[in-house]
Amino acid sequence: MEILSKNLMIRASAGSGKTFQLSNRVIGLVGRGEIDPERIVALTFTRKAAGEFADAVLEKLADAALDDGERSKVEQAVGGAFDPMTVLEQVVRSLPRLALGTMDSFFTKVVRGFQYELGITGGNFELLEGPQRRARLDELLGDLVGNALWDENAEEFLAAFRRATMGREQKAVVELLLGFFNGWQDKWRERGPQLLDGISRTFGNLPEVDAWEAEKSKLVKALRSASRDVEWTRKGQDEAMEKALTALETHTIGSGSLGSASGFLKGMLEWEGSGALVLKHYKEVVMGPVFEDRLKGLMKLLVDCELSAAVERTRAVLRLVGDFDKICERQLRRRGLLGFDDIKVLMGEWLKSESGRLRREAVDFRLDARYDHWLLDEFQDTSVAQWQGLMPWVDEAASDNLGTMFVVGDAKQAIYGWRGGEVKLFDEIRDRYQGGLSQESMPVSWRSCGAVLDLVNRVSGDEAGIRELFGESMATRWALGWEHHEPANPTLSGYTRVEVCEGKESEARYDRVVELLKEIGVDVREMSCGVLVRKNDQVVELADRLRDAGFQVIEEGRRRPTEDHAVGVALRALIAWLADPADGFERGVVAMSPLDGVIGERYGVHWQARWEGLLTEVESKGFGGMLEGLLSPLRDTVSEFGHGRAMDVIRALEAFDADGGGGPREALSAIEKLEVSQEPGSAAVQVMTMHKAKGLGFDVVVLPEISDEQVPNAGKFEIAVGPDWLLQPPAQWVRAQRPELREAEARWGEAQQYEAMCLLYVALTRAKRGLYVLLPEVPTSRKEPNWSSPAELIRAACGSDGREAGVIDEVGDESWLNEVKAREIRISAVAPVLAKAKSLRARTTPSGEKKKGAVKIALSPTGMKFGSEVHAAFETLGWVDEAESLLPESEAGAMVKSLLEKAEVRGLFERSGRDARLYREQQVEAILDGKWLSGVIDRLHVFDEGKSVEIIDFKTDAVTSEEELVERYSGQMEAYQKVMLKVYPGAEVRCLLVSTKLGRVVEV
Repeated sequence: MEILSKNLMIRASAGSGKTFQLSNRVIGLVGRGEIDPERIVALTFTRKAAGEFADAVLEKLADAALDDGERSKVEQAVGGAFDPMTVLEQVVRSLPRLALGTMDSFFTKVVRGFQYELGITGGNFELLEGPQRRARLDELLGDLVGNALWDENAEEFLAAFRRATMGREQKAVVELLLGFFNGWQDKWRERGPQLLDGISRTFGNLPEVDAWEAEKSKLVKALRSASRDVEWTRKGQDEAMEKALTALETHTIGSGSLGSASGFLKGMLEWEGSGALVLKHYKEVVMGPVFEDRLKGLMKLLVDCELSAAVERTRAVLRLVGDFDKICERQLRRRGLLGFDDIKVLMGEWLKSESGRLRREAVDFRLDARYDHWLLDEFQDTSVAQWQGLMPWVDEAASDNLGTMFVVGDAKQAIYGWRGGEVKLFDEIRDRYQGGLSQESMPVSWRSCGAVLDLVNRVSGDEAGIRELFGESMATRWALGWEHHEPANPTLSGYTRVEVCEGKESEARYDRVVELLKEIGVDVREMSCGVLVRKNDQVVELADRLRDAGFQVIEEGRRRPTEDHAVGVALRALIAWLADPADGFERGVVAMSPLDGVIGERYGVHWQARWEGLLTEVESKGFGGMLEGLLSPLRDTVSEFGHGRAMDVIRALEAFDADGGGGPREALSAIEKLEVSQEPGSAAVQVMTMHKAKGLGFDVVVLPEISDEQVPNAGKFEIAVGPDWLLQPPAQWVRAQRPELREAEARWGEAQQYEAMCLLYVALTRAKRGLYVLLPEVPTSRKEPNWSSPAELIRAACGSDGREAGVIDEVGDESWLNEVKAREIRISAVAPVLAKAKSLRARTTPSGEKKKGAVKIALSPTGMKFGSEVHAAFETLGWVDEAESLLPESEAGAMVKSLLEKAEVRGLFERSGRDARLYREQQVEAILDGKWLSGVIDRLHVFDEGKSVEIIDFKTDAVTSEEELVERYSGQMEAYQKVMLKVYPGAEVRCLLVSTKLGRVVEV
């Protein structure tokens, strides 16, 4: 292989040394090509992979600089001599500026550097990701629903929602809306209103949905009449026909009542309208031309009405998604708040408009002068949006004499189609650059032994078996990317075994995993072991079971500490109750947990005293410190696993506190959708999903969750995609009657089959020397031939029907385990006793700065909730003399509206032509009198570039005089005033309280 070919594409099979070749390419470009490392861009999909790539480059250069033998190997790999020490120095000096990382991080860097050129002018660019992004989207979703229900278009919104959810009314509103937005928003942003036009062109001239109700009785009556002239061939057929006709007569559009049709009805629904109609109920019967003609008329109306309902649902979904996307555009994207998906769309805008093309040219002109050499890793997982963002740069490098392009990946490992990865881009790259692109393949595995590859070849290379189970098209497509795998070390011993476990449930297979790991001795041998499953909940369940059996286990993936363990659930409930003390459910969860006893000891039995005491504790310790203090007495009663989940929550809240914190509502947002990434560790057993295992290798791999579900599963066909249209698909029997929908479903089905094959290949190829596959027993009730599942493909490759439990295949020598040395038992050193921690700086809040002797405020949960609603209503106000305010239709909204009718209050919210900047819910952090002060100013006005400032706080206290209000809050406002004078030295700072009880503005 000529690793320095100008433009090179490598198809690298699992374990064949992809990272090895990537590092050779970089070393060769810098060493032999004398390329500045800062002119190279190397992109992959995970930070971990990027780190491994960087490590490979540095380690290879360091070894070559120190050892002539290693130097010779590297020079042979890159095709010529170079000075490794010089190259190492160049790379190390350039490390802070190297464009080596993930595609998402590179795009983010570009947007951050060129936000104005790319059209982001409404605020500074900020990346929203993870829980923070989800919390913002949830908030916007609430705004969409809330505003829609109260504005003048409420009925239109509700009608759209009813159409969008036709047939699924039992699901929760938010659940349905979130499903629509997650599945459809990216498609809307890609083509938007064009989709509506495409639907009209493709599915035009359909009847109204209610035409079926109006005509069905007459049509069924005509069929019933025609059926009386049929010559039945067996007793009872006339009764079976009457049952089928009754089902049609009672069917309503969108109900799905015909989905499980059988017998005569099934045959009638599946008839394509050509050829004689022959139905079967024990015996075949020819229905005759009169029945056929009348059935054609009925079926045409029925199919068209079902399709019309699907079109209505789709239009309604697109309308809802379009409305939501407008809110996202206005509230997030225009203000510079972008997620990774937004960034990818932004980078591809050059294809959609002339203005977008011109903006992109301004960026490309500057970047072309910076980067000439592009390396794209894991190309099979690249999405169309990502490729559209990269294409101008890669085109330039591929065609320019000074530039180069390097693409590496494996179509057989394309397991991320569900998140946008498009494996067919491999073919597009090949066709796009044609003769200017060298192509190589790497079928030799440096990871797996011959015994493992034997099973891989028999399963993944079984073209005849794939054709029999998945069809001709799928078999042909898979064969195009398949090469027989060979081990780099043919003498390396190993062992594979395929077992069928009794029953089809996971219980027996999980029990067998425990037995198997004990037989292998993974806990006493110095080896790595991966147990790979398909879903995150399976990771949790199996990891817990292995821990109970005494194994040291690490889960890899993303855990949700506030959802997947009782301790985390209780901690979340406590914060939720602090955020809304009127929430009886959350209070009940806390009361049923061990936290209740600790809280009761400290603050008594009254919940208001508990609420006040805990929030007082938060003021001094933060939310993380408060929770840690509550858990401390319970440490001996909580398992190590539960303690770990608790610490996940506490660490997240400590980070929240360190960033300036906020109130209980903000703390709840910080942990409610908390996900914690877990990397593989040094434990004897690592449990993870097959997706997360990609790129990893283990001495032993156990696979207890190979899917035996047929692929494709028509029930999961949720969006039909055409050339210029999308459709929420109707029932399967309806789809079968329309060629456009049949073709769309066939494309989707083949993509599902291909991804299932890829996932199976990835799972099998993680093993180095030991591979154990545990399959479910085939149920006796299964009668279908050619059951199209990954598990059935393995059974077929092993020559078994899988109907009896036991070993169905084994290859190699299990005695290879004797070559593995015993695991060293490490005795942990005694941890040193640390001195008591010293607080470097006390924390305080402006609300904690009340003057001594101030009146103690008696707070109630109901009052706190109303106060929060009033603050939220005030927060919606901009400058009321410039834009109409949309206040909520609630008691709080009505109160704010009545206050605005008073000239004194209204004047506070008017710009009146002044040079003024408005900040709402402004977070402040400052060091005052040696303490770290954190707080939130309800509303802040900055006039004339900081010459004068107004601090405005909204108060709902039930006071009787201005003096009482000033006495309560003068300390708080004085603290805010000091902060503003630090920010705007010499400014005139006014502190104003808007009292809802007094109905006036009070200056402090």
